Amino acid sequence: MRLTRVNSGLLDHFNQPGGQNIPLQKRVYDTIARAILTRSVGTGERLPSSRELAKILGIGRNTVITAFEQLHAEGFIETRHGSGTYVSARLNGNSKNYFGAAREDGSRAVRLAARASRYASVAASLRSPQKLTAFRINMPALDEFPISLWNRLGKSLLTGRGPESVGLLGEAEPAGYTPLREAIVSYLSIHRGVVCEPDQVVIVAGAQQGLDLSIRLLIDPGDVVWCEDPGFPGSVAALRAGGAEIGAVPVDKEGMDVEAAKRMFPSARLAVICPSSQFPLGYTMSLNRRLAILEWARRNDSWIVEDDYDSEFRYSGRPVRSLQGMDGGNRVVYIGTFSKVLFPGLRLAYLVVPRSVVTLFVNARIVAGRQSPTFEQALVQRFMTSGHLARHIARMRRIYSRRQQVLAEALRATIPGNHLQPSPGDTGLQLVAYLPRNTDDVAISLAAKQADLEVTPLSRMTLRRKIQPALLLGFGSFSDRQIWAGSKRLARVLSEQLG
Repeated sequence: MRLTRVNSGLLDHFNQPGGQNIPLQKRVYDTIARAILTRSVGTGERLPSSRELAKILGIGRNTVITAFEQLHAEGFIETRHGSGTYVSARLNGNSKNYFGAAREDGSRAVRLAARASRYASVAASLRSPQKLTAFRINMPALDEFPISLWNRLGKSLLTGRGPESVGLLGEAEPAGYTPLREAIVSYLSIHRGVVCEPDQVVIVAGAQQGLDLSIRLLIDPGDVVWCEDPGFPGSVAALRAGGAEIGAVPVDKEGMDVEAAKRMFPSARLAVICPSSQFPLGYTMSLNRRLAILEWARRNDSWIVEDDYDSEFRYSGRPVRSLQGMDGGNRVVYIGTFSKVLFPGLRLAYLVVPRSVVTLFVNARIVAGRQSPTFEQALVQRFMTSGHLARHIARMRRIYSRRQQVLAEALRATIPGNHLQPSPGDTGLQLVAYLPRNTDDVAISLAAKQADLEVTPLSRMTLRRKIQPALLLGFGSFSDRQIWAGSKRLARVLSEQLG
């Protein structure tokens, strides 16, 4: 068969490498669309009939007809009665070289909003490796989670055909599933001293989204914000993405130094703090400083974001009262999460916001993603109201307390004191282990990575402050055997690096 230029061009497109694994109908569609968009076939030019094209390509006619129908529906081609099939005249010369342009655009700067560069620069600090190795921080003991119980509760939610079960397949209120918000209020009132009503609770997709929403709603770009130094990288990332001017405030054993903050950054509009379990040092903010920061917020018409990410895991005494409860819910936005007490893949957290800004936060939640999945919210609510959450937390607190002791014992038994000094804390899922002064903790962490260890350098958590080099070592997700094996590998790394 003698092929015309158009037929030959379509055959060449059809036979391009990599197309063999694509369904035939889509392959025909892509062939003609690509020929049109790259101007291999011009506007108004006649295409072969479905029968002719099927013969040329060596496929069934019905496959070509189906592809033609899709191309016609999308406006690529048109049929002229008694004449044949043509590239649509309505393209009117606008079928720019689409595929070629995609390649060319890669060599040119793409125009973006100014804030896009801020997101690009901070996102890397929040990425976590998928492989779980000792001693990754902030990870709960996933192997101890009651999966069978969780599955039974999930099945029970969907076994019925009543309005409650069917309703879980639809949408919840933007602020969150009402029974879950009611359960959170009850839990926080008993365990954290939080003062609120269900309509002040907003369910979010993880604590990081809660931080991001709070910062975007409570400050303007350029506003000064108090931030703990050293502090939580997620807070720093959200502040930088929001265009805040970060006021790095030193932390000591009493928590954030409020008097220093007032001297250093008197015009601050917001403070982001972890008062119950400071990350990464694990200190609890003293009562005097709690009262001082609440008085500062009241006098200066400023806000406080209280990140209460793992206060449940306190190993001596009861968890301290929340800052929000002391404030009465006027100037404090409280952030809690289920990622640590249940599992991080759940991506459910909650905000407790002052009544004066409830509508603002709910509207922002609608724009940010409407709602979190209803079924997962209902499942967490059932887990809470059946008493399982309180029992699970009590059990995990005992497990984590013991694992912290095992880690401290393993480090002292395998690593000389002049190389590493572990400092177990009263809270959290990791401990701080101090290195000799003038040691490069980043270099130590990179060397440890070569030994299949994940240790976090404390210096990576600082903003401006010079602090004794140290490693953050997580223990929450590791068995005794893993902890001892990891300690021995870390001992070899430190011996090689420190001599």
